[in-house]
Amino acid sequence: MGLISSLLLCLSTLVVALLLCLVFYIKYVNRYFEKRGMHFGGPSLSLTSLITSAPVQKSFSSILADLYSKNKELKVVGYLSLWKKKVLIVDLNVIRDVLVKDFDMFQDRGLYYNKEVDPLSAHIFALAGHEWKTTRAKMSPTFSSGKMKGMFNIIVECAKVMVQVAEQLSSRNKFVDCQTLFSRYGLAVISNTSFGLDSDALTNEDSRFVKMANKLFAPTAERILTALLRFNNDVARLFKMKVTPPDVSDFFISLVMDAIKYREANGVVRNDYLQLLIQLRDSGSFGTEDAKVRFSDMEVAAEAFVFIVAGSETTSRAMSFCLYELAMNPAVQARLLEEVDSLREISYDSITNLEYLDMVVDETLRKYPPVAFLVRESSQDYKIAGTKIVIEKGTQVLMSVQGLHYDPDLFPDPEQFIPERFSKENKVNIKPYSYMPFGEGPRFCIGQRFGKMTVKTGLAMLLRKFQVHRSPSTPETIKFHPRTVITTALGGIWLKLTDRSSGETVDLEDDS
Repeated sequence: MGLISSLLLCLSTLVVALLLCLVFYIKYVNRYFEKRGMHFGGPSLSLTSLITSAPVQKSFSSILADLYSKNKELKVVGYLSLWKKKVLIVDLNVIRDVLVKDFDMFQDRGLYYNKEVDPLSAHIFALAGHEWKTTRAKMSPTFSSGKMKGMFNIIVECAKVMVQVAEQLSSRNKFVDCQTLFSRYGLAVISNTSFGLDSDALTNEDSRFVKMANKLFAPTAERILTALLRFNNDVARLFKMKVTPPDVSDFFISLVMDAIKYREANGVVRNDYLQLLIQLRDSGSFGTEDAKVRFSDMEVAAEAFVFIVAGSETTSRAMSFCLYELAMNPAVQARLLEEVDSLREISYDSITNLEYLDMVVDETLRKYPPVAFLVRESSQDYKIAGTKIVIEKGTQVLMSVQGLHYDPDLFPDPEQFIPERFSKENKVNIKPYSYMPFGEGPRFCIGQRFGKMTVKTGLAMLLRKFQVHRSPSTPETIKFHPRTVITTALGGIWLKLTDRSSGETVDLEDDS
């Protein structure tokens, strides 16, 4: 008993010592921000609050949104992320300066990547400095209207299969998890346009492609820790951390290498993203004389791979949240069904010209921004105009997209789904830098138009076939998964899809 008592005493002493160290560190951080003219919005200094707030019950995006809403009268607020001091930008004018006016001082995101130990981590979303700038300039034309028109038929074919799968699921089961269905659709589009594969992501639940992608996005403790360390990059750099699971990395690298070899050996040319990357590789080096960039096969693989990271899950979440809102707002759905029924053909131009669908998608992205925060890193000490506030060189600054999108001073009745906010007449009244589902400034999402085209095409084709209704499992209010970076509904989104051609449809105005 004496030994056990001694061990318990040592353990309790260690815990108390660690908590006291944490308290003193938070006091130091508080003084750090005060000296630089910033309010510290970190945790309370009481031991009780530190202990009870330890289990994270909210997503990182929701935590930032809360920090934004509590400090709206400020320009910026300092906070603590693990051991690193960071700054949340609150004021719209400062957001503009960081993202656009003074972009040269905030060009990088400060994300960890390592070409040698984890080549797939070194893609355009994470790249820094001249390497990002020249790569971005060279890749931007790959998302022109002409290039997207070339890939449109691939998206349509994927959407046709998705509608067939939805028909099978709705006939077998009373309700459908739309989050899972659209995740498979997103993967099918990406595998076809990014990897040049006629993927079985939609038709085969045991698809290896799907399993590898799901492993990448799984909300496990390991993946959460990896994401945290990637944003807090000093430890990741010290230990040369691998961001991508080794088996996932090997799988996708092999996919790209095999696809390139096959095309070159057989003279195959496709209208897809991979072909554009191959052309970019073959065009030689580019950039300034002191910062030449030349695409290797491995860098082609990284840029194809980031399409999965930035494309498939964001697409699927936007579509599933949109269907949820249509089920909860029958009048909106009735108007949208009327619009998609007016289509004489499914073409790039006809989908682009669906104005109400565009409004519905824009409002969905307001309520459910795919990645609900933006991050930049200061390359030098930065003094905020008209203040004494100084952001130290190397500090990561963040902007809460979710906080902005739910600010009632910017979007009245933010919890309500109101597509008319984005009509031609009302869109001009939205304050600049308050609506940023794809970011803003020179580093905005390069594939935003491709993503919206994929979402709108899939929704239009599905809604020409189905009405959407809530199910007993459909919540009145969506709860976000606390362990994902991409905005995800906890428990999925279960809805009822009714075949409009079967005669079983109901009056949407009476739907409940």
